[in-house]
Amino acid sequence: MVAQTIYLTTVYYIQNNLYSYAAACAFGFLFSFIPIIMMVLAVLVRILHASPTFINSLLSFAGRYKNMFDVQSFINTLLEYKTFGWVDFLPVLFIIWMARKFFATVMQGINHIFHYKAPSRPLSDQFIIFAGELVLVVLSVIIIFSMFTIRQIFTQPALVTLRSQIPHLFGLTSKILINIFAYSLIFIFVTLSYRFAAGTKPEMKLCVVCSAGCTVIFFIISKFMNIFLNVENYNLIYGVLSNVMILLFEVYIFFTLFFTCAQIIYVFQFFDSLILGELYLLPERDDTAILSVIKRVLFIKPATLMKKDDVIAVKSGDIIYSKNDATDECYYVLSGTVVLCRNDNFTYYDKGSFFGEQACILNKPRAGEAKAQTDCELIRIQAASFRALLENDARAAEKALSQVSDYVARVYGRTGDFPV
Repeated sequence: MVAQTIYLTTVYYIQNNLYSYAAACAFGFLFSFIPIIMMVLAVLVRILHASPTFINSLLSFAGRYKNMFDVQSFINTLLEYKTFGWVDFLPVLFIIWMARKFFATVMQGINHIFHYKAPSRPLSDQFIIFAGELVLVVLSVIIIFSMFTIRQIFTQPALVTLRSQIPHLFGLTSKILINIFAYSLIFIFVTLSYRFAAGTKPEMKLCVVCSAGCTVIFFIISKFMNIFLNVENYNLIYGVLSNVMILLFEVYIFFTLFFTCAQIIYVFQFFDSLILGELYLLPERDDTAILSVIKRVLFIKPATLMKKDDVIAVKSGDIIYSKNDATDECYYVLSGTVVLCRNDNFTYYDKGSFFGEQACILNKPRAGEAKAQTDCELIRIQAASFRALLENDARAAEKALSQVSDYVARVYGRTGDFPV
């Protein structure tokens, strides 16, 4: 099951072009989140009269990204202006619009993963986008005010003396608290995105587990980058652009993990349906391509579909269904061989084959007789499950259409290969 999950996640990640969505989200983040932070800082400086030294210390937590702009010049420029005009209002609208584009890109990526299963909901999507923008601004304000409060606590006389005696402890403690706070916010954002943006209501437990995995892996990768990546070397060559490049790279890694975990949620939520699709599209035995061989090895024995009520054992010579029977199930051969007789034409199905889907698709009585050639073990697929597969999987629908065409030719018409 683990190997099947990895394979399905990888295949669907590539098919959904999620690496492009990750890149688009990285650029959208650069043009929305950072300007929003700067806008909140501007409000603090110009309206709340926050200390410029606090703003400077706040931006210093960004580490190497502080070199992307002149902090002191930014603060001094804000302090020079006493009014807020309509011209100043235009950049604010642009920032808000870019934030909307960022969240719209995230929603598009999520919708591309779940679009086959989730119903169309344009109004709901717009509400989530606007809610995401609001949350982004609110979280930015919470982070800034939390750090401001912590700073004020550390400046109290009792703590100033203690800080002077053990400065390393206080510095390490503040850094740990900031990291815990920041990654907790990331965890909450990712969890809520998985739960509400998907539109298929995945289990909260599954969302929490995948969100935790995404956050922890991103934390580990970020730490390794900080250890092994010497930013000063890039600064010598690219200057300020090096910080932008590294920021984009880190955010791209995060959204790559974000969409990968979202794809894992999709695979787990609809695992049985996806496995059924892989069974129906299982390559033939004589197909020796590497990918085809891997698919046969992975999916030829689907453990999750082998439920007690759906697996049936048939002895050699037993009739599975007869001509004109009104049953509409289809069958997957786990072991043995089944022979299907229609108008004196015999077709044999062995391990890894589907049969009987024509009656399920056409909703008509059986046109032939299916009999066990040897002792067999079969999985019975309900008609509703198979029809749902055809609605959601274009490749399965294409194969089913060709099977129906061949079925009609055999039963009602004439072809060169199957004369009546």
